Amino acid sequence: MIEFYELFDDENVPYRCDVDLDLIDTAPQEDKNWLLWLFIKADVLDERLIDFSKDLINTLETSMEGVFAGRVMKEGWAEFYFYAPHSKRFENITFDVIARHGGYAYERGSSRDSKWEMYLDNLFPDPYGLLSIQNRQTIAALVEAGDDLNIAREVEHYLFFQTKTSMERAVTQLSSYAYEVKEYVTDNESDYAYGVVLIKTEPITPEIVSDTTTSLYESAIQEHGIYEGWSTILGEKNNGAE
Repeated sequence: MIEFYELFDDENVPYRCDVDLDLIDTAPQEDKNWLLWLFIKADVLDERLIDFSKDLINTLETSMEGVFAGRVMKEGWAEFYFYAPHSKRFENITFDVIARHGGYAYERGSSRDSKWEMYLDNLFPDPYGLLSIQNRQTIAALVEAGDDLNIAREVEHYLFFQTKTSMERAVTQLSSYAYEVKEYVTDNESDYAYGVVLIKTEPITPEIVSDTTTSLYESAIQEHGIYEGWSTILGEKNNGAE
């Protein structure tokens, strides 16, 4: 599953990273220890670049068993990264794909990366990136269902901790920010056995959701816990969505 999220450069300028999240389950793949990269001059993700991306990914997959790891849109370049069993014919294949789409200014190269450091350390999102992806997916589902995100409604948040004491400390700290306990849950088969469902009434615009979930994530990790996300009802139709 390819998803995207935002990163920030040294000057705090945002840029986009698309990544195949499913690769995390098999990374690194021993039979694909070559990192291949192609940088093309492209300022925006327009229809032409989307068509080029699809062609490049499909061609490298069928021609040399290359797997798409990610694409970074930064400083006027689209940076494509792949893993493959070898680098043979990579230059010829990418030259042909570029030619099919009218030509781009480009740079390309390859190197061994048996540990998949590019994917694991640079492309795969950190917890904040994963949180932004989850938030966007939930909000998109609500919008598709006709929700008005500006309507305040009860939002449930799920946090889990290793000890009951840690959970209680987090609940006490968060109660000062208008969070109320809806229920406690226990999962004796998990290392994070002590869970709590917190509720708060507020709109679910992207900005508010980002601020809320970031603060809850940080509150959870302060107590060595985990934040498992949120769910709510439609602002108008009162139907559930997660």
